[in-house]
Amino acid sequence: MSSIEPIDEPVVLNLDSWSKLTLVEQKVLGAIFHKHAGQPFSSLLPREQWAIEGLSVAEAKSSFANLRQQRWIESVYKSWGERLFYIPASLMETLTIAYAQRVGITIEQMGQHAHVLQEGKPDIAAELLHLIAWIKREGLPLTGKGTIHKKSVQKLSVLTVLSSTDFDGLSIQYEHSDLYQTHVAILLDLLLSLNLVQKSDGRIQIVDHQLQRWLKLSWRQMHQEIYQACMERYGEAEPALQHFRYQLAVLAPGKNIWCHIENAELKPRVMSWLCALAGWGYGEVGEDQSGELVFRWLIEPQSLLYREQEMVSETEPCGFYMQPDFEMLVPPEAGPDVIWMVEQCAVRVTRDRMSIYRMTRERFVSALARGYGLHEMMEFLDQYALTGIPENVRIALEDWGRETDAAPLTVEQKMEATEASRGSEDDPKLLEKDVLTGVYPPSFYTPDNKGLVDVPAFLHGLERDHSVIEKKFSLLGFEEIPETWYKEWRRYHSSTARQIAAKAIEWQTKLGIQQENRTQYLIPHQVEGHEQWTLSGWCMLDSSEHAAETEWRTFSPSEWDTMRLILPDDVIT
Repeated sequence: MSSIEPIDEPVVLNLDSWSKLTLVEQKVLGAIFHKHAGQPFSSLLPREQWAIEGLSVAEAKSSFANLRQQRWIESVYKSWGERLFYIPASLMETLTIAYAQRVGITIEQMGQHAHVLQEGKPDIAAELLHLIAWIKREGLPLTGKGTIHKKSVQKLSVLTVLSSTDFDGLSIQYEHSDLYQTHVAILLDLLLSLNLVQKSDGRIQIVDHQLQRWLKLSWRQMHQEIYQACMERYGEAEPALQHFRYQLAVLAPGKNIWCHIENAELKPRVMSWLCALAGWGYGEVGEDQSGELVFRWLIEPQSLLYREQEMVSETEPCGFYMQPDFEMLVPPEAGPDVIWMVEQCAVRVTRDRMSIYRMTRERFVSALARGYGLHEMMEFLDQYALTGIPENVRIALEDWGRETDAAPLTVEQKMEATEASRGSEDDPKLLEKDVLTGVYPPSFYTPDNKGLVDVPAFLHGLERDHSVIEKKFSLLGFEEIPETWYKEWRRYHSSTARQIAAKAIEWQTKLGIQQENRTQYLIPHQVEGHEQWTLSGWCMLDSSEHAAETEWRTFSPSEWDTMRLILPDDVIT
């Protein structure tokens, strides 16, 4: 629901690229970004808006063509041929920094202590692993209507540390809201939109090759993928709220530092987003001593956005503590691959900063039945049990393993074992950068992935506009006017001066007027009268033709000596 980007090579333009734009291009891009953020639009701003920027419509259109050519603006076709324009999602961080002052900064660091209103829950990435492991073990059949059975929904609801109250204010829409609680809908929607599960053969099934790729990611990379999906699917589409969400991630001082949220007008809706972030484990919501709203990230915020940066592993591989009573104490540093294996052979008891699992005979035997070998399980435990495996636990596990060897596998277990082994044979190079092209595999989340939650269609499934963008901006009838009208400052007879002013209005371009040694630039709006005529429009208030401050004025031709049309550079060259 934030910014949308059809599947294609993402555009990577940075502040250095932005600083190379002309001043007019920067103004045009800034006005569009301010008004629309990443939302689609079908037309440019009206003439009055450009005049406030100190620009003529002709300048705006000329720069807009240049911005499209340089891919700061992309477009798609609607079914009846109309174009929709948008700023690609991959440019939102750069422009959030470039135009922070223009949009108005809503994030401000604070040093003092804050009272926590909503604590951050344990992180969402491990919750998704827990859910996938459960689906893989238990199965998730669908009814004839294509919905999950009520009993399974109730089970899903209590399987997770998330609750519907975390997402009360998000106003997300989805089918069967009478059946699925909000947090269940979000969890299922995330799995579907990340392409980790799909509806197939009357059930929700794990997409094994995707899961194998997913398990090779670090927590940081998983959080980045999940956060992109959350931003686009559950954040309100309104540009002001989209600006706020990007500023919160881009301009925040870093993790564990409280910052003020300066957005009184949108406070209830801002608060809803912050509470959702706390629910996903990304941050905490609080208030300062004067009752003002504050927030702090529990994760490095910029790591959630900058996809082009290659992520390095932030911690050494870490395991768990195996207790003699079969409990496993799992610290937050344990990697996704470790958590996944723990999920296979143990039952989760509590989920917190330090999570507790308990190894049970039933769960361990179930893992062996689904294709995990006893040797493989023991090797895993030996590698990751930080203080070793207590002897009584080792003996019990080997006994359980021998029991499984003696028991014949059922047809279902054989099928599951085949699926599990097929998944693990996935190409190990899937996550490596392609040496020849330097391109990483596509990310898991793309806006076109079908989920459960209704996301405004915007650009989904629309045809990408690959038409060649003309370099030169043209004005109708340009060849028919004398060159002197736009190349020289000259004095004209009143009727010719009126013609030139009318042409500036027709072309929606600027007009320059000089009296003695003073030059003024106008964006003319209307000519009134014939013999004795006047010209009204916006006047730049200093000698710079790119000055932003304008004033509405009415002139008569006696107020200037010389004049000329001021045309965009593209037209003249």
